[in-house]
Amino acid sequence: MNQFYQWGFHANDQKVVDEVLSEWFTAGTLDNILTQWENKTQKKVERDQVSLNILCYNVQGWGSRSLEVIDIVYKIEASICVFTEVGELWNTSQIPHFNIFHQHGTNKSGGVCIAIGKHLKGSRIDLNFENTIIVDVDGLSETVRIIAIYWPAGQTRVLEELESYITKNTIITGDFNASVKEWGSTSADKRGRILKEWVEKNNLCYIPSSSNSSKRSNRNIDLTFTNLGGTRGETLKMGTSDHWPIMITCENLVFDKNSIFPHVHWKAYEAILTLLQDFWQREQIRGMPVDDWYMNYVRFLAALKNRLTQWKEKEKFRPALPPYLIQKLQEVKRVRNKYYRERQICNMNEETRVLLRVLTREVKIEIAKYKTSRWREFPSKIQETNDNKEQAFWLYLSRIYKHRSLPFSKLDTGTAVLTKENEIKDELYRYYSEQFQTPNTDMSDPYEVQIDIEYLELMNKLALANDKVEMTNIVEIKKHISKLKPKKSCGFDAVSNYMIKRIPPGYINCLANCFNTWLKEYRYPDVWKLAKIITLNKLKAGVPRCDQTRPISLLATHSKLFEKIMLERIRLWAETNSLVPIEQSGFRPGCLLPTRVLSIYQEIKNNMTANIPTLAIYVDYQKAYDKVWHKGLIVKLNRLSIPLGLLKLIVSWLNDRRAYVLFGENKSDIFYTYVGLPQGSSLSPYLFIVYHCDLVACVGAHSSHIFADDLNILISPPICRDIKPMINLHARSPKHLCTRIAKYCNRGFNLLETVNFDGEFDSLMEQEEIPLYRVEHLTYIHDDGEIQFATKEFHRSFINNVDTFRLQEKFMHMVCPQLLQYA
Repeated sequence: MNQFYQWGFHANDQKVVDEVLSEWFTAGTLDNILTQWENKTQKKVERDQVSLNILCYNVQGWGSRSLEVIDIVYKIEASICVFTEVGELWNTSQIPHFNIFHQHGTNKSGGVCIAIGKHLKGSRIDLNFENTIIVDVDGLSETVRIIAIYWPAGQTRVLEELESYITKNTIITGDFNASVKEWGSTSADKRGRILKEWVEKNNLCYIPSSSNSSKRSNRNIDLTFTNLGGTRGETLKMGTSDHWPIMITCENLVFDKNSIFPHVHWKAYEAILTLLQDFWQREQIRGMPVDDWYMNYVRFLAALKNRLTQWKEKEKFRPALPPYLIQKLQEVKRVRNKYYRERQICNMNEETRVLLRVLTREVKIEIAKYKTSRWREFPSKIQETNDNKEQAFWLYLSRIYKHRSLPFSKLDTGTAVLTKENEIKDELYRYYSEQFQTPNTDMSDPYEVQIDIEYLELMNKLALANDKVEMTNIVEIKKHISKLKPKKSCGFDAVSNYMIKRIPPGYINCLANCFNTWLKEYRYPDVWKLAKIITLNKLKAGVPRCDQTRPISLLATHSKLFEKIMLERIRLWAETNSLVPIEQSGFRPGCLLPTRVLSIYQEIKNNMTANIPTLAIYVDYQKAYDKVWHKGLIVKLNRLSIPLGLLKLIVSWLNDRRAYVLFGENKSDIFYTYVGLPQGSSLSPYLFIVYHCDLVACVGAHSSHIFADDLNILISPPICRDIKPMINLHARSPKHLCTRIAKYCNRGFNLLETVNFDGEFDSLMEQEEIPLYRVEHLTYIHDDGEIQFATKEFHRSFINNVDTFRLQEKFMHMVCPQLLQYA
């Protein structure tokens, strides 16, 4: 304690550390204190829940009424907005802190927008109907689907096309230009009768508003329908459009206005770790088994963090603009209302018109300055709080522009769409537990039989092997810890990278002893073999199927350190023996995707300059990591002469792996994974590229490029004066290559599951004057499953009249921008 007081901590920090250490010394046993800290509960934070407000407004041109709309949104605290008749200038002004989805209309004045507050999550449904947009909104007490419609008088619409998109908690709102007496209009029209029949057919309820929405007539044409209870509408007497805005309140849909977040006293955390490191070193010296010591140590790190965590709250829903801009918007609104009143009574005042024009321009400039200053403030704060300013800026920039997977709350089974979390969890469990089952050996296939025989012989050989694996040390472990990203999200063991980067040297010394024991015993600890699988959505829109999700294995954080130590030794062996081809990019230092894309681009450009037609074949592995055959991997590594010590360690890493699926708060049963490599492991990608290191050899003399598990083959014929033999070679080469890759799939231990190739040359060729006809469209079906190889090749009727340079130029203009965009 004397050492602690000499550090010069603040009195409040000293008080926190004193309390924790007092609990430590008075608990009696290690289990008692850890249980006490693990069971520490925080004071319950009362949640302020707010009902959902939706604004529906026909703006009659977004460009002229954007400031007015921002003011209305602020006043009624709308979280979702539906704007109809937005026109072509819909993107000239944004609502701060809102995400906007737009769909064009049938003319330049049409179009519809849905704006979702950033405290909610909106995912657009793929739909290509004019004046119609559908967005699913998450972040509420229940997921809600918003269907926004603008139906101008001249548009023909088939309402039955929307029936398949109506689900539970659907709200349909917009400007329908339809009149029904029961819905607040003085008379009914044909469109109103059709709409009323369709609404009743789909069990939707009309939500009445306080008065009609049209200012020019007694018609109520801005309508809302829903199958959600507790919904009411109100007509707002504000705005300068020909339509009154409608506010829809959903009392059964609420969101938390304040959110809670954990605040950990990291200064006290580091101090306590430092003061107690002698205790943990003595425990290991006293002879405690390394597995028991490790379990207690990890439990201590997580329990101490829980003890020093306080839950705080902050307001989740914030005003879109600061108060001074809100006041200016109100002044613009006052002048605008005055101008329209004077114009209505034919008392035009030029001073009022000029004042409105000047104020509108000033407020737009002020909003733009405010958004610009907020952005400038953001990177400056980043650089002020980091030592390496340039690295910090690019780190945060990559996070801002990083593509994120859309969350999904529904799952398509082919026969039904699941919406309940427990049903989705059960379906994902069924799919992945079947996918990771032991593959059956085809006894009629001599290659599979041979691999089985070699595997059994190898297991007997490994049982007697005693090759040493290079031990680790404190310096190597510190190097890997320093390279960890300081993420505060916890792994499977409730320990984060941020926590590990703050452990004192005494703990690293103890970890080195544990790692060396496991390396000496060729053993990967069983506690690290249980993975928590979360699923990511591969689709950009729509409801995914099970095979359109990506399983990510959340592993123990310390296991990643041990895997990096294994990776160092495997990489040294592979690079010493030059196993990984130079055409391979990804998961290797200095071999990035932009390098590979530029190589492809340069090669195609060189061929174009030499007037050589080039055919590109793209090969994609479906679920590459999830379909790796363990026996085939082990046998192939042995054939590549990997040291038996490393092979024995890899076998331990692969065997007896288990997992369970977590979806929301629902946890599935545990199942064993007999195939595949865990996604999320640093060792998996490198083992995979070593696994298919001889794939380049099967393409022969053709140029090949590989990034991770994606293969590109460029076929360029020898230079000839006549193009006819070059085209003939293009017609024969794909068939030959596909046959060789198919054999590699069979004899390369079922490496490839499905290969898809899609080269859209039709649109390019249709632009040429000379007609074309297709000569090749090849499909190969693998014995063990669907493996599709498809190539498209075209021939000219009058081949001697081909302007090859023009054709290549079109090809480069079409393909190369897409390659660079992919990079």
